[in-house]
Amino acid sequence: MQTHHYKERQQAPSYFVSHVIVETLKYTKGDKLLNISQIAERAKTTTEQVGLILGPMLRLEDPSDAQLTNSARFMLALEAVRHGGLQQVARALSWQEFEAFTEECLQAVGFDTQKGIIVKGGSRRWQIDVIAKKGRMILAIDCKHWESPGYESKLSNAAEHQKLAVQALIQQMGARGELGRERMLALPMILTLFDPRSRIVDEVVVLSVEQLADFLEGVSPFSSELPFISAQRRKKLYQLIDARVGAG
Repeated sequence: MQTHHYKERQQAPSYFVSHVIVETLKYTKGDKLLNISQIAERAKTTTEQVGLILGPMLRLEDPSDAQLTNSARFMLALEAVRHGGLQQVARALSWQEFEAFTEECLQAVGFDTQKGIIVKGGSRRWQIDVIAKKGRMILAIDCKHWESPGYESKLSNAAEHQKLAVQALIQQMGARGELGRERMLALPMILTLFDPRSRIVDEVVVLSVEQLADFLEGVSPFSSELPFISAQRRKKLYQLIDARVGAG
C-alpha cells in the first residue's frame, strides 16, 4: 500500500470508530479490496467519514481499493478493541488470521515458527497452535479466539490443558533427539484478544495480542518470573501426564 501524509481529523466517538473498523474487517475478509462506498453503506455513514477514520490509521490519502495485509487488519482490529469493540472484532476476524498474526510477530523478532503441531503424551493427543524457537527458548502458544474472558474457570482449564500439552511436547522432542545438548526451556502461553486479569494463570503466561510485541522484546530464558519448563524434567512431567490422564 502506498503511504501519504494525511491531514489530522477531528476526534470521532469511540463507538463510531469501532463500528466503522468492524465493518471494514468484515468487508475485506478473503483478501477483498477496500471499497469505501460499500463500507460506508454497511456502517450507515458517509464515504468522507469512513475515509477520515481509515486514512490516518492506514496512512493512506485515499484508502479506496487498497488490499489489507494481515498486519494491517490486526492493527485495525486492535484499534477497534481499544475503542470498545472486542466482541465485534472477535466475530470479524478468523482464527486463521489470529494464528497468522501471532506467527508474523514471532518471526519479526527472530523466532523460527511452526503452526498446528500435534503432540502425543501417554494415550492423549494435543494440538499446539504456534511453536516458536530461538536459542534455548521454545514458546508454545495457544491462540484463544474468545470474544470475552468469560469465567475464571474457563481460563484455568485452558491453562491446565496448555501446560500438559507443552509437557507432552518436551517428552516427544526428547524421544526424537530434537533437544540437543542445550538446556532447552519451554514456556506455555495463551494469547487472547482481551486483557487478562492475571499475567500468569496456573504456571501459564496469558497475554492479549496487544501485549505480545512488548513481551517478545523482553522475554529471556533467564527471566526467573516466567514459568519455563526445563527439558531435564521431561521424564517426571511425562509421569505426571500419565497420572492425570489415568485419573480422568
